[in-house]
Amino acid sequence: MKKVRVIALGTILACSIGLGTLSVEAGNDNLGYSFTIKKEQANSYTGTEYRQTTTERNTWKVRMYKSTEGTNTLTTYWLEKSNGTNVSPAVKVKAGSGGENSGRNHYIKGNSGANAANVRLTAENNNYSSNSYSVKGYWDEETGRILPSQYNTYYTTEYNK
Repeated sequence: MKKVRVIALGTILACSIGLGTLSVEAGNDNLGYSFTIKKEQANSYTGTEYRQTTTERNTWKVRMYKSTEGTNTLTTYWLEKSNGTNVSPAVKVKAGSGGENSGRNHYIKGNSGANAANVRLTAENNNYSSNSYSVKGYWDEETGRILPSQYNTYYTTEYNK
Protein backbone atom coordinates (compact mmCIF):
# COMPACT_ATOMS: atom_id res chain seq x y z
CA MET A 1 0.00 0.00 0.00
CA LYS A 2 2.85 2.38 0.84
CA LYS A 3 4.42 1.73 -2.59
CA VAL A 4 1.14 2.68 -4.32
CA ARG A 5 1.01 5.97 -2.39
CA VAL A 6 4.60 6.80 -3.28
CA ILE A 7 3.92 6.08 -6.97
CA ALA A 8 0.71 8.15 -6.89
CA LEU A 9 2.48 11.03 -5.15
CA GLY A 10 5.33 10.85 -7.68
CA THR A 11 2.85 10.90 -10.57
CA ILE A 12 1.02 13.92 -9.13
CA LEU A 13 4.31 15.74 -8.58
CA ALA A 14 5.49 14.98 -12.13
CA CYS A 15 2.19 16.20 -13.60
CA SER A 16 2.34 19.39 -11.50
CA ILE A 17 5.84 20.17 -12.68
CA GLY A 18 4.86 19.44 -16.28
CA LEU A 19 1.82 21.70 -16.12
CA GLY A 20 3.87 24.45 -14.50
CA THR A 21 6.22 24.55 -17.45
CA LEU A 22 3.29 24.94 -19.85
CA SER A 23 1.97 28.10 -18.21
CA VAL A 24 2.69 31.44 -19.84
CA GLU A 25 3.69 34.35 -17.65
CA ALA A 26 3.25 37.95 -18.67
CA GLY A 27 6.41 39.97 -18.87
CA ASN A 28 6.91 43.50 -17.68
CA ASP A 29 7.53 44.95 -21.15
CA ASN A 30 8.01 48.51 -22.36
CA LEU A 31 5.89 49.08 -25.47
CA GLY A 32 6.64 52.56 -26.75
CA TYR A 33 3.84 55.00 -27.47
CA SER A 34 3.83 58.48 -28.95
CA PHE A 35 0.75 60.48 -29.84
CA THR A 36 -0.90 63.88 -29.62
CA ILE A 37 -3.21 64.60 -26.71
CA LYS A 38 -6.13 66.34 -28.34
CA LYS A 39 -7.84 69.51 -27.20
CA GLU A 40 -11.02 69.55 -25.11
CA GLN A 41 -10.38 66.08 -23.66
CA ALA A 42 -10.85 64.17 -26.93
CA ASN A 43 -9.32 60.70 -26.67
CA SER A 44 -6.02 59.56 -28.19
CA TYR A 45 -4.95 55.92 -28.23
CA THR A 46 -2.46 53.28 -29.34
CA GLY A 47 -3.08 50.14 -31.34
CA THR A 48 -4.47 47.13 -29.49
CA GLU A 49 -2.58 44.42 -27.59
CA TYR A 50 -4.00 41.13 -26.33
CA ARG A 51 -4.37 40.94 -22.55
CA GLN A 52 -4.60 37.24 -21.74
CA THR A 53 -4.94 37.40 -17.96
CA THR A 54 -8.07 36.23 -16.15
CA THR A 55 -7.56 38.34 -13.03
CA GLU A 56 -8.19 42.05 -12.68
CA ARG A 57 -5.33 42.35 -10.15
CA ASN A 58 -2.75 41.47 -12.85
CA THR A 59 -1.74 45.03 -13.56
CA TRP A 60 -1.12 46.95 -16.75
CA LYS A 61 1.51 49.68 -16.81
CA VAL A 62 1.98 53.20 -18.18
CA ARG A 63 4.86 55.66 -17.90
CA MET A 64 5.00 59.08 -19.56
CA TYR A 65 8.58 60.25 -19.85
CA LYS A 66 7.89 63.30 -22.05
CA SER A 67 5.11 65.81 -22.59
CA THR A 68 5.38 68.98 -24.64
CA GLU A 69 2.93 70.46 -22.15
CA GLY A 70 5.88 70.40 -19.70
CA THR A 71 7.64 68.45 -16.97
CA ASN A 72 5.39 67.39 -14.06
CA THR A 73 2.17 68.09 -16.02
CA LEU A 74 -0.61 65.50 -15.84
CA THR A 75 -2.32 63.38 -18.48
CA THR A 76 -5.09 60.86 -17.75
CA TYR A 77 -4.64 57.26 -19.01
CA TRP A 78 -6.77 54.10 -19.01
CA LEU A 79 -7.36 50.90 -21.00
CA GLU A 80 -10.25 50.46 -23.36
CA LYS A 81 -11.41 48.06 -26.03
CA SER A 82 -11.35 49.21 -29.65
CA ASN A 83 -15.11 49.86 -29.48
CA GLY A 84 -14.47 52.55 -26.85
CA THR A 85 -15.53 50.55 -23.79
CA ASN A 86 -13.39 51.50 -20.78
CA VAL A 87 -11.92 48.43 -19.08
CA SER A 88 -9.77 49.91 -16.32
CA PRO A 89 -9.74 52.73 -13.84
CA ALA A 90 -8.24 56.00 -15.10
CA VAL A 91 -5.02 57.27 -13.57
CA LYS A 92 -3.38 60.69 -13.78
CA VAL A 93 0.27 60.32 -14.81
CA LYS A 94 2.89 63.01 -14.24
CA ALA A 95 5.27 63.75 -17.13
CA GLY A 96 8.96 63.09 -16.67
CA SER A 97 11.73 65.50 -17.63
CA GLY A 98 11.98 64.20 -21.20
CA GLY A 99 14.68 61.55 -20.98
CA GLU A 100 13.61 57.96 -21.63
CA ASN A 101 14.54 57.02 -18.06
CA SER A 102 12.44 59.78 -16.49
CA GLY A 103 8.91 59.51 -15.17
CA ARG A 104 7.40 56.83 -12.95
CA ASN A 105 5.83 53.49 -13.74
CA HIS A 106 2.16 53.29 -12.78
CA TYR A 107 0.76 49.76 -12.32
CA ILE A 108 -3.03 49.72 -12.59
CA LYS A 109 -5.60 46.95 -12.25
CA GLY A 110 -7.91 46.08 -15.11
CA ASN A 111 -11.65 45.56 -14.90
CA SER A 112 -13.18 42.18 -15.72
CA GLY A 113 -13.83 43.45 -19.26
CA ALA A 114 -10.05 43.67 -19.77
CA ASN A 115 -9.56 39.95 -19.15
CA ALA A 116 -8.72 37.87 -22.24
CA ALA A 117 -9.37 40.87 -24.50
CA ASN A 118 -7.69 43.15 -27.02
CA VAL A 119 -7.10 46.47 -25.28
CA ARG A 120 -5.45 49.77 -26.11
CA LEU A 121 -3.89 52.54 -24.09
CA THR A 122 -6.13 55.60 -24.16
CA ALA A 123 -5.37 59.10 -22.92
CA GLU A 124 -6.84 62.58 -22.60
CA ASN A 125 -5.84 65.90 -21.12
CA ASN A 126 -6.47 65.93 -17.37
CA ASN A 127 -8.26 69.28 -17.76
CA TYR A 128 -10.51 70.85 -20.35
CA SER A 129 -8.24 72.91 -22.61
CA SER A 130 -8.25 74.26 -26.17
CA ASN A 131 -4.57 73.26 -26.53
CA SER A 132 -3.14 69.97 -27.76
CA TYR A 133 0.30 68.55 -26.93
CA SER A 134 2.48 65.51 -27.65
CA VAL A 135 3.41 62.74 -25.21
CA LYS A 136 5.85 59.83 -25.27
CA GLY A 137 6.26 56.91 -22.95
CA TYR A 138 5.94 53.20 -22.40
CA TRP A 139 3.03 50.92 -21.59
CA ASP A 140 2.29 47.23 -21.17
CA GLU A 141 -1.16 45.65 -21.32
CA GLU A 142 -0.27 42.94 -18.77
CA THR A 143 2.77 42.99 -16.51
CA GLY A 144 2.45 39.88 -14.35
CA ARG A 145 2.63 42.13 -11.28
CA ILE A 146 -0.26 41.49 -8.94
CA LEU A 147 -1.68 44.33 -6.86
CA PRO A 148 -0.82 43.86 -3.18
CA SER A 149 -4.46 44.27 -2.12
CA GLN A 150 -7.79 43.72 -3.82
CA TYR A 151 -8.77 47.21 -2.67
CA ASN A 152 -5.88 49.00 -4.40
CA THR A 153 -6.44 50.55 -7.82
CA TYR A 154 -2.79 51.23 -8.67
CA TYR A 155 0.70 51.80 -7.34
CA THR A 156 3.79 53.61 -8.69
CA THR A 157 7.50 52.78 -8.78
CA GLU A 158 10.64 54.39 -10.06
CA TYR A 159 11.77 53.63 -13.61
CA ASN A 160 12.06 49.89 -14.38
CA LYS A 161 11.41 48.67 -10.83
